[in-house]
Amino acid sequence: MTLRRLATRREFAVGGFAAAAAAGAGAAVGAGVLVGPAAADAPVSDGEALSKALEVERLIVLAYRRVLASGALAADIQRAIAPYLGHEVEHASTVASQLTAMGESAPTAPLSLDAAAGLLSKHNIPGSLTDLHSQNDCLRLLVNLESLAEGVYFTALKTLSKPGLQQLAVQIMACEAQHWTALSGLRNPGQYVKAVPWPFVTGSS
Repeated sequence: MTLRRLATRREFAVGGFAAAAAAGAGAAVGAGVLVGPAAADAPVSDGEALSKALEVERLIVLAYRRVLASGALAADIQRAIAPYLGHEVEHASTVASQLTAMGESAPTAPLSLDAAAGLLSKHNIPGSLTDLHSQNDCLRLLVNLESLAEGVYFTALKTLSKPGLQQLAVQIMACEAQHWTALSGLRNPGQYVKAVPWPFVTGSS
């Protein structure tokens, strides 16, 4: 599925808010957390912003692969979220291509479990990629990682200098938000309020 085909009304709503942030809005408000002023103090290049996004995408790709191979998901849940892995692989590939075009390093090899554990710790994400024994463990991990992905693109939008890169970040962030909503609904069947998207997007340093 192409990034363009992932566009929805949600993308345009998120895009309008994100564009305001990218245009120079002050302290950004994110998916549950205020982005502190320290995050805006040091200038960040396009390459640095996209490198952070690629790091998170590689972590999410590994997480989806581990979850889908865990055997812990009900068959209907497995079928519902299996396409999300393809989306994340495409995100990682697209971001890596942009970095390569800039002459920046763009590692795309699968993350090791040790490296992934380090990133989970770095971003304060609870859970483990090697201890997925229940469906709830799996869905909770993916929900948290989708929140992290939304945040990293929101933060990137504050510093990305090229409209094309801003548009790409908005499109991917909207897709991650769609994943978050669906996963939250699957994790909390019948509790629709828990699947309602948060009104703010968290910044990620």
